[in-house]
Amino acid sequence: MLFEFECGKCDEITEAVEKSYVREIECPKCGAMARKIMSAVNFRVKGFNAANNYSHKKDVKPKKGGSQ
Repeated sequence: MLFEFECGKCDEITEAVEKSYVREIECPKCGAMARKIMSAVNFRVKGFNAANNYSHKKDVKPKKGGSQ
């Protein structure tokens, strides 16, 4: 998985593909230890519109008029 690591010595932020249990890597800039940091998750859920609670199927249409 892709993680971000921040060096405590030079403040360099590095992206690295590592196992999820790896907490530190060697900073490529200064050689000190860089620790894993939390970063924004970048993924998209496809096939479902959470705002309208409808799938992308063509036969599903929003209900008009509220409750039945």
